[in-house]
Amino acid sequence: MREIHDFLEEFSKTGEYRTPPGRLGRKHKNGFWTSFNYNRRALFGSMFMGSWYAYRKKFTDYRWQRCGTHLLWETERMGTEVILEGFLNLKDKGPVVLVSNHMGMYETFAFPPLVLPFTNCAMVLKESLLKIPFLGHTFSTRKLIPVTRKDPRADLKKVLELGEKFLREENASVLLYPQGTRQPFFDCSKFGTLGIKLAQNSNVPIVPVAIQTSFLGIGKWTKDFGPVNTDIPVRFACGEAMMVNRANAREVQAKCIDFIASKLESWGHVEVRR
Repeated sequence: MREIHDFLEEFSKTGEYRTPPGRLGRKHKNGFWTSFNYNRRALFGSMFMGSWYAYRKKFTDYRWQRCGTHLLWETERMGTEVILEGFLNLKDKGPVVLVSNHMGMYETFAFPPLVLPFTNCAMVLKESLLKIPFLGHTFSTRKLIPVTRKDPRADLKKVLELGEKFLREENASVLLYPQGTRQPFFDCSKFGTLGIKLAQNSNVPIVPVAIQTSFLGIGKWTKDFGPVNTDIPVRFACGEAMMVNRANAREVQAKCIDFIASKLESWGHVEVRR
């Protein structure tokens, strides 16, 4: 517990982290058993821990951070490097709109806890995820904007209305994935403008976030728990906060897309479709 506290305290000061050599575990051979053990210990372990706290109405922000840290450290334990950068761009900005590419379940559970040392956080989340055992009950205790993805107009209205309420009344940043569904690649043309609209309507900054979690592939029977490639690092990078208005909305949207695309291209391992 103390080790997690020290990590979070240092991370809140620097906004940066890279797995130190002494923490990186022996690189596991890619294959069925590595993937099985990782999904069991890391993903299921973190979700079960969160659910245990949630059922007891004790799933505080700190315990959410503890679950997220457990997931990162289990990732390191199997020999996969974790690299975090640019999180100080969230410090002292007040509530912001965070827009990111979306690759899988990993960032859904791991990324929001990393935001909490800098700003409170609400999430736009697919409603069907709330029906998943353990995970659903855990997320139901958080600040959420659930969307169905069946009625785009209704989803848009809900995100704009509830998002503005969280930003203005609860001083909570809002995290959303404008590309919609999870994809193993980044298609710039599919990155929607919902984040721009929400930031402009609420008069708050927007922050682009590049995410690389392609080490965890798409599963054969379920998309969320797939094969593991320990050679691919896990990366989260936050860009600069930008204010949005009617005059510069297109320019800011282009900057958000370019930040994410450029980061993914420089990191490798993820296809970028410009």
